Amino acid sequence: MTEELNLKQLFTDFVNFISRNKKILCGFIIFGIISVIVFQNLKPSYYETQAICMSGIAEYERIEQLEELSQRTAVDLINYLQINISNKDHDQLALLLDVSAQTASNIKSIEAEQLYQQDMNEKFYALNKFEVRLSVFDNNIINDIQQGLMYYFNNNNFIKDYHEMYLSSSNSLVNDIKDEMNILSNMRLEGAKNNLDLSSVNIISGKDENTISNQIVSLAQLKEEIKTNQMLLNPLVFVQDFAKTNKTERDILVWSLLSGFISLLFGMLFSLIREL
Repeated sequence: MTEELNLKQLFTDFVNFISRNKKILCGFIIFGIISVIVFQNLKPSYYETQAICMSGIAEYERIEQLEELSQRTAVDLINYLQINISNKDHDQLALLLDVSAQTASNIKSIEAEQLYQQDMNEKFYALNKFEVRLSVFDNNIINDIQQGLMYYFNNNNFIKDYHEMYLSSSNSLVNDIKDEMNILSNMRLEGAKNNLDLSSVNIISGKDENTISNQIVSLAQLKEEIKTNQMLLNPLVFVQDFAKTNKTERDILVWSLLSGFISLLFGMLFSLIREL
């Protein structure tokens, strides 16, 4: 009972304290909010945009890895650029992206994140794509940054070596498939001449252990799949370009609320000292 009375008295004293000093507290809050608004409007505004990308790096490496790591190398390479941005090392950033130092200085932040999709069992699994979020102080450089990211990936020595090896081995595999198709075609021609039935001869198997009977068609499909991957699996591909935006961002609401709360605490401290 005594504790309830003490809490009630404490709450009453607090309300009375607020009531007695409401003008001072309101003054502190208004001053804090106005200061944030003035500061946010004086500092440079920025623009936020995003793009959807994919990379063939995981395919070049030919390393069996967890599904969620399929785009990890590409994501890490882009997030690495944030180190130079945070350190304001514009010259190094400009060198990596092949842009001017002035353009590099107008990049506020860049961040990449693996994309996921939820299935019917509410389980998330990684897609072969990732999202890149970009913040810049000048919206006219968005296209330059996109081209710079392409340059950054295409001129990375690690990626370049793996990509060249991947293309070379893929071309060799395509040639081997063509040779095998020619051999099978000749076998069928010889079989037709000698009235031999080769339909039961199977060279490769399909998915889920279902045998594909037409070997030539299967090899042709495999060849086209390899050629398609050669064309599409580049070091960096923009599935959706960065959106060109004209809407500026200033974070006024968030910082105003935070400043108002902090100003309230300072106002309460000032009022307490004043009363004491």
